[in-house]
Amino acid sequence: MFKRITWYAPSPHQDAASGRRVPLAIVTMGGAGALPRLAVEAKRYRGRVRLHSRTYSLEISNLTMADEGKYKVEKNLIAHDQYGCDYPLSIYKRLSEPEIRVHPVMAGNGTCYVTFTCSAGERAWHLTYTWTRPAGGAVLSTEESLLVQHRLGDEDSPVTCTATNPVSNSSASASPKAACEGLAPPQTPALSYCRAKGILVLGVLGTLLAGILTVHVLAAREQTRP
Repeated sequence: MFKRITWYAPSPHQDAASGRRVPLAIVTMGGAGALPRLAVEAKRYRGRVRLHSRTYSLEISNLTMADEGKYKVEKNLIAHDQYGCDYPLSIYKRLSEPEIRVHPVMAGNGTCYVTFTCSAGERAWHLTYTWTRPAGGAVLSTEESLLVQHRLGDEDSPVTCTATNPVSNSSASASPKAACEGLAPPQTPALSYCRAKGILVLGVLGTLLAGILTVHVLAAREQTRP
């Protein structure tokens, strides 16, 4: 028992001539025994909208992320009453494998601190993050970033980030050992036996040569004295 039902999209545009809001669609009563008539006013919804069963609910197909938002309906009844309702619509997509950014810092004494930051390329308010260790499965953090301490030479203990939205989840892992030990200062190589022996021989030869030159200089001075 209504005269008119008007649906508005989340961001209705205005008619350039009249300045009025252009609705998504308008439903009006048909003639005696006829179904209600649906007129889709918003161009980008044409071909994607229909009335659902006999409740006169609006059904939108082939949704895209641009369709997300708050829809509004205004219903005019035959008794001249009017009321409206808002219908928020959230749209989600399946998550791809998250990206983990790595920021290691050496702190001395062979200790490294590495910050892992997880990103699933989705709007933040739709996502939750969980950090775990694959071996034990214990939850380390539910924040986007995780700080891990690693000592050089210790065994590896990878961490896993799982990103979740209402329709899917996806995981990726990272290695503190790989992140930190690439920053370790290079070790000074020990001298080999042959190299050390060669240096010793050169030192002895240098000493002998200096002694021979000294003897020759002294002998020359003795000969030149009157």
